[in-house]
Amino acid sequence: MADSTGSSTNILTLVNSTIELPTMPEVLVKLNEIMADPDAAAGDVAKVVAADPSVSTNILRIVNSAYYGLQVRVSSVSLAISVMGFNMTKKVALKAAVFSAFGKRRDKIQHFDPAAFWRHAVFAGVASRVLASASSEFGEMHPEDAYIAGLLHDIGKIILMEKSAPRYLAMLRKAVQQGRPEVEIEREDFGFTHADVGSVLAIKWSLPEDLAIAIRYHHAPAKDPFHRSLSSLIHLADQLAWRAQMPSTVGTPVAPLDHDCYDQIGLSPEQVEELLPQIHDDFAASELPW
Repeated sequence: MADSTGSSTNILTLVNSTIELPTMPEVLVKLNEIMADPDAAAGDVAKVVAADPSVSTNILRIVNSAYYGLQVRVSSVSLAISVMGFNMTKKVALKAAVFSAFGKRRDKIQHFDPAAFWRHAVFAGVASRVLASASSEFGEMHPEDAYIAGLLHDIGKIILMEKSAPRYLAMLRKAVQQGRPEVEIEREDFGFTHADVGSVLAIKWSLPEDLAIAIRYHHAPAKDPFHRSLSSLIHLADQLAWRAQMPSTVGTPVAPLDHDCYDQIGLSPEQVEELLPQIHDDFAASELPW
């Protein structure tokens, strides 16, 4: 465990000294402040949420979903927060904040297409949610947690593109020309990978530890010393997105599949195949960031 801690510290230092990571969105900062107050009430949180239409819309959609099974439709943000709880409210706010911060439409540049990237991310999020809901391994996980894990697994690519575009695009060209997965070229050219960048961002934004670790190891779940089932879930969801012709980058080869991921998530390859129609249907019904 000491080695892992030392490695994490090195990655933090390396990424922080190389790339200027975005600060936490204002809505999350305010929610953190309120939720740290033991006397905070749902009405206090609702005031922050109501100021962000994207967050409040997502909260109402989720609280009225089949997961909560409410008999009466909830139209009050304050009541929705009372039903969902502060922690889930923060996670929904995170999803909306990520789309707001990184989801702006940009033109395709060589091997990076922002619209394609977000299709990949949303598909992986949907796949993570469907797979987790079908497995007893994730019986205590809220489906929205699984969705967010899948949604954010490649967020490091967006940051590399925004903060180090010339080097990142050169790396993508190299991956295409050599026919090698970009995660290998990233390690050679940067000294770290997009998975490391995404993990450091998660730490900087005070996201749950298991999410930060799973993001870091989503290309190598067997190396995850703490949350192998979650990193395996993201790993497989990522693979399914590529297989569905929804890659996160254009023209680059997919990274190899760790076949042990099926055992780690408690589903056989056959069971996953049976879930594919539901994944595609849920993705078709999902809301993309634009």
